[in-house]
Amino acid sequence: MKVIDIHAHVYEKVAGITRGKPMSSTVLGRVSIGNEQVQFLPPAFEKSRSTTEMLIAYMDWCGIEKAILMPNPYYGYHNQYFVRSVQQYPDRLRGVALVDIMEGQLAAEKLAAIYDEGILFGFKVEVDSTFQCAPGTRLTDARLAPVWDCCNQYHQPVFLHMFRTQDIADVRYLASSYPDIMFVLCHMGADACFGKGMPADNYREVLSIVKDADNIYMDTSTVPVYFEEEYPWPAAVNIIEESYRHVGPEKLMWASDYPGMLNHGTMKQLIHLVGKQCVNIPVSHRRMIMSENAQRLFFSNYK
Repeated sequence: MKVIDIHAHVYEKVAGITRGKPMSSTVLGRVSIGNEQVQFLPPAFEKSRSTTEMLIAYMDWCGIEKAILMPNPYYGYHNQYFVRSVQQYPDRLRGVALVDIMEGQLAAEKLAAIYDEGILFGFKVEVDSTFQCAPGTRLTDARLAPVWDCCNQYHQPVFLHMFRTQDIADVRYLASSYPDIMFVLCHMGADACFGKGMPADNYREVLSIVKDADNIYMDTSTVPVYFEEEYPWPAAVNIIEESYRHVGPEKLMWASDYPGMLNHGTMKQLIHLVGKQCVNIPVSHRRMIMSENAQRLFFSNYK
């Protein structure tokens, strides 16, 4: 079964922000958050970085044909590293662009310049780290509209990691208002659905909007973390199979969330989560989720 990963992170060093504090690489998988040292990756990541060469080695080892490099302010802004990575491995990698959406019109101009260059594509918003300095910001705030206008004009996909209940309503509005943007909801709805204290109705609402909107999709990564369970991750299997029953195979795409998910399982186990453990999804539909949808949406249409 072919495998395409639509959510993998690479960075020469961590240079991001979390909990309102700067985060940076140290050694042996650790990072500093302010004055605190935390274990961020397995200790085998000696310099606490995730290089493109390491990702390619994992892909070769585990049979992953292609991957999308996914940015996040949590790790820092690494557009130029993504550009070099895609240029080095043009047949295997695509890279998603990242700008500071809080810059509004200036962010849109930066995105347009990136799209005109023709190497990176798409846009990523991870709500928590993006809005840390302005936590009341909504995805639908007027000052952010130039970025959505740009993505819509260029027919570029947007990858969203939601954290709050209001993000769900905002996604419904954005998908309706910007029909030429493909929205991919990372981690099956992520913290907005599975975070502690979140209403159960949130997940059902996400399934409803994915089913109803032609331009909303989901990636399957990271769900085991929310349930704090060990492989073979039965709760995550149930979530993915339930999503499949509600939205169909066309709306789901496999993703690893490499390298952070290596804290919770091996790359082959991450592949097996859908490829082998989701036995109630027919094999032909698992193929769609594991590679065919991503090939059609990201490695054929976008140039």
